[in-house]
Amino acid sequence: MTYEIQPAIVCENCIKCGRRPVIEQTKKDWKVKCPNKSCANEVSSSIVDMEQWNRKNKPDIDINQQGTTFKHTA
Repeated sequence: MTYEIQPAIVCENCIKCGRRPVIEQTKKDWKVKCPNKSCANEVSSSIVDMEQWNRKNKPDIDINQQGTTFKHTA
């Protein structure tokens, strides 16, 4: 059975397609997964593990985009 995540709960969107994840309950575990079946992005655990999903789907931040630059010295 699949459940939508409430908007008040902070979670990263899928890093592959950008959609908000859903929660699925199976006999053995809980899955936080992308609703796009072709994406196949999911995290399984014995509990609903939003932290693991957020770590997996956090976008990389380029240091130079933050305004910090480093000098190359030899």
